[in-house]
Amino acid sequence: MEGEEDDDGDGDDGTPKASSEFLAERFMDDFRDDPKMSIETFQNHIRRHLGLEVDYYKAYYARIMALQFIHGSAAEQYGRIWDYAAAIRRYNPGSSAFVRVTNIERPPTLFQRFYCCLQPCKEGFVHGCRHILGVDGCHLRSTWPGICLVAVGKDGNNNLFPVAWGIVEAENKESWKWFLELLVKDLGSVTEHITWVHENDDLTFMSDRQKGLLDAFKTVVPNAEIRYCCRHIWANFKLAFPGEAFRLCFWKAARASTKEYFDSQMESIKMLSKDAFTYLNKIPTDRWSRHAFSTKSKSAMILNNCCESFNNVIREARSQPILSMMEWVRRYVMKRACIKREGMENYVGKVMPAAIKLLHLSKEGAKNCFETKSTPQLFEVNHGENQYVVNLQARTCGCYRWDLTGIPCCHAFRCIMRNRADPEDYVHKAYTKEAFLLAYAPVFYPMPGMKQWEKTKSPHPLPPPFRKMAGRPSKRKRIRAEGEDDEHVTALVVKRRKPTRCGNCGDFGHNKKTCKNDAAPPPPPKKMGRPKKQGPFTKHACTSKKNLADSGASASATKRKSKAAPAKGKSKAAPAKGRTRDAQGTQEPASQVDD
Repeated sequence: MEGEEDDDGDGDDGTPKASSEFLAERFMDDFRDDPKMSIETFQNHIRRHLGLEVDYYKAYYARIMALQFIHGSAAEQYGRIWDYAAAIRRYNPGSSAFVRVTNIERPPTLFQRFYCCLQPCKEGFVHGCRHILGVDGCHLRSTWPGICLVAVGKDGNNNLFPVAWGIVEAENKESWKWFLELLVKDLGSVTEHITWVHENDDLTFMSDRQKGLLDAFKTVVPNAEIRYCCRHIWANFKLAFPGEAFRLCFWKAARASTKEYFDSQMESIKMLSKDAFTYLNKIPTDRWSRHAFSTKSKSAMILNNCCESFNNVIREARSQPILSMMEWVRRYVMKRACIKREGMENYVGKVMPAAIKLLHLSKEGAKNCFETKSTPQLFEVNHGENQYVVNLQARTCGCYRWDLTGIPCCHAFRCIMRNRADPEDYVHKAYTKEAFLLAYAPVFYPMPGMKQWEKTKSPHPLPPPFRKMAGRPSKRKRIRAEGEDDEHVTALVVKRRKPTRCGNCGDFGHNKKTCKNDAAPPPPPKKMGRPKKQGPFTKHACTSKKNLADSGASASATKRKSKAAPAKGKSKAAPAKGRTRDAQGTQEPASQVDD
């Protein structure tokens, strides 16, 4: 080690020094094991292994060089984007990988967009997943920033199922339209092999109402069911109408499975504020409340958590160059599918654990239900103050939960138990082990490294033009809305703004500069100075105490005189023997008194 340090030269004070290139090569394996190593931890490694003190900036540049040695140059990876797309289509037949560039007729060519949808992903989604997709975008944190668009579904166990992903320059109508057109085309190419999903041909999309996405929905999938993430609706709603009462009523209305219960909660919001009622009425009910959702997707999802979870999974890859990031996502999907297949080898259940958990909840709720049998398939069920009709043959219930999710509710569970049937037989096929295995049955074929990719004749694009994004990307899982962490407080919190008062006329609603009224008469002068205190040492208090003492002494003297004076017509009593007490209270020896 000492020889290596001497090769890099010594400082002016004779201490050994090391260049950034030497540190990058020396600790490259450490950064390969921990790409997130902080600068302070890196400095401690250098101090521990080399005995050198390195400043912050040298360690910073050494880390950049080490990561560049590991992942390659970001600019060079943009030049191999065509080769990567060809390798995806070659080693995973049927997969889609498209590249869009600009200035192809007027060099230099610049990278603009990339889209990837592997064949096992679209086959698995169509064969074994419910027909609902969440779409979202997240920022990249690499040298050239951009937006990563993702489409994520849910499997039979309510786990996320990545379907497609891509890189675009910005989140707008054109980029979303381009992404959705390719996604719908890919899913339509495998619809002939659909199993249970063949009940319908339309998708259900869940979104956060991003910029340009709603317009893209109208253009690309005009007949699809669109749902809005209720967390984002509440984040905007509470800015104008904060408070615990609004929060409780909003979420009860969003989770309402019947129109009657939804209307009751909206009436409660109307009693609190008519403006709040008008605000929510402007949003179509079938976009955010369960009672108005379609039953074709067999999902009661009102939050876009699947996309947010996937964005958190790829958070590590979002700081890498484009090809390194795409390869990280591909390997993650391939490894995850293998783990899911191996995990189901020893599973003996008929339906997935997520459905069994909901059946246990229905079992607990069925204890408070009372059924009246009409036929073996038709029942009336009383639950508290409500009464519902259950049809076991059509698999419907008046509460709409069974229709919406495909899992028997507590009312249906009570009727199934009355017939002594197995509740798992009434669970939708999407939650069965068979559908889960179909989702992960397609095989992801491995790919060789970048050096073995076949080079295409397409022009090598340069990185996209640098665009400064607004603000700094957060390192947290999700950007929380203002006040979201304090929503567990049960007290009613209403922030009221202090009304503006004019300093000229004294009225409310305007200020002195814009006042057009006459000046108000001046208020009466206030008594200046500090009020007098009635303390123990003030003059008034001392005088009062002295008068009180004098009056008390006079009263005591009068009382003693009345006791000492003898009554008329009676002789004086002889004094007692021994010591006597005078009028002043002092003791004297007793003396003989003459008659």
